[in-house]
Amino acid sequence: MFGKKPSGNNLPVPTQSGKELKKRQSQALERDVSSVNEKKLFEYTARISESQSTAHKAEVSFADSKLETSEYTKAKKILTDILLDRIDFGALRTLSEPMKRERVRDVASHILSHDIQVPLTAQQVDLLKDQAVDDLLGFGPIEVLMADPDVADIMINGHQQVYVEKKGKILLTDITFGSEKHLLSVIQKIVSLVGRRIDESSPMVDARMPDGSRFNAIIPPLALDGCLVSIRKFRKQKMALQEYVEWGSMSQQMCDFLKICGNIRINIIISGGTGSGKTTMLNALSGNIDHKERVVTIEDAAELQLQQPHVLRLETRPSNMEGVGEITARQLVKNALRMRPDRIIIGEIRGDEVIDVLSAMNTGHDGSMATIHANSPKDAMSRIENLVGMSSVKLSLPSLRTQIASAVHLVVQVARQRDGRRRVTHIDEIAGIDGEQIVTRNLFGFRPGPMDSHGNLTGEFY
Repeated sequence: MFGKKPSGNNLPVPTQSGKELKKRQSQALERDVSSVNEKKLFEYTARISESQSTAHKAEVSFADSKLETSEYTKAKKILTDILLDRIDFGALRTLSEPMKRERVRDVASHILSHDIQVPLTAQQVDLLKDQAVDDLLGFGPIEVLMADPDVADIMINGHQQVYVEKKGKILLTDITFGSEKHLLSVIQKIVSLVGRRIDESSPMVDARMPDGSRFNAIIPPLALDGCLVSIRKFRKQKMALQEYVEWGSMSQQMCDFLKICGNIRINIIISGGTGSGKTTMLNALSGNIDHKERVVTIEDAAELQLQQPHVLRLETRPSNMEGVGEITARQLVKNALRMRPDRIIIGEIRGDEVIDVLSAMNTGHDGSMATIHANSPKDAMSRIENLVGMSSVKLSLPSLRTQIASAVHLVVQVARQRDGRRRVTHIDEIAGIDGEQIVTRNLFGFRPGPMDSHGNLTGEFY
């Protein structure tokens, strides 16, 4: 209380006027209210954080919870950071694969013995060494995902969040990277394997991994919250058309019809959105190509798995560090026409190569196939028109539509639907020109129904 001597202090405290006392009391009350508000705000923030952590709880587990404890995670982060600083990667490249693994394990053992003061069991130490080898020589924490045949896509949103697609569903995993530096080192390792680079001056890259998987990465400063990675895994065994029937992705009548179309050399466009399974369908259709035919494939990242003996595979090339040396899909299509192909297969039409693809389909290369991003067969025709319109070649609209209707015979529409399953939703014939409009005729399709109690989309093929 004001005016009294505080304990341990012999000096008198001057008394205060009533006005000053009220002012001090008011300030004390404000501090109390502020303290209560801060407490409530803290509690509210804690609840939000708790709900967010619950919402982001891993939906599929790949880690061993008995071994990978909080102490283990702490030791792994320290080990990774020290290894990245101490390993001479230039000298490591000169060694054989077994010697590389042995060298990394030796360095990891030394660090665990002398630099990391964290209590670990013998099993944890062995697992740490194995993961250290994966981090430096493999693909780090995602090695287990690359080895899992059920994982179709891997999506990394910064070093603490890794999603996968399994059976059409996108699921959050319990896999994390030690730090952004750790994630960036894995990205740079993958990129260096295919002769590309990624850094602040070139912060985006699209590449093909050694097993054929499609790899895309974008790093800061373009990615604001950390490095972003998308990996579309390469299917070891291509999917046959009959498997689509077994999985409920098309009817038997659709399957039989597409087999015949592949055999009699129908020009086919496969249309669909991102991740709808266009390339997988293109692979399946290619299984009906006669083994005596000479086939040229052109892709940005080689994914097609043709089993015929006479296949010539071409891949585009981006420009180098000096901005020169780019080889586009259009240049490859032009060159392919000089290679005496029976069919030309384009991994994806996305630019002015569409002009040469249409020319090839119209000049004796029957049975050619390609994929395109579109939401319906009619949209696919419109997209082809737009791509031609954005090129340097100028054609009147009636002339262009006549050429498209003559070149393309069939459009197969694929989609990844609400239940995560990929289905053939339309098979349309290009029936010609009516006035100035391209006429499409629906031959087969899928009529969706409601979701059932198990989360599967019902419906029927027609």
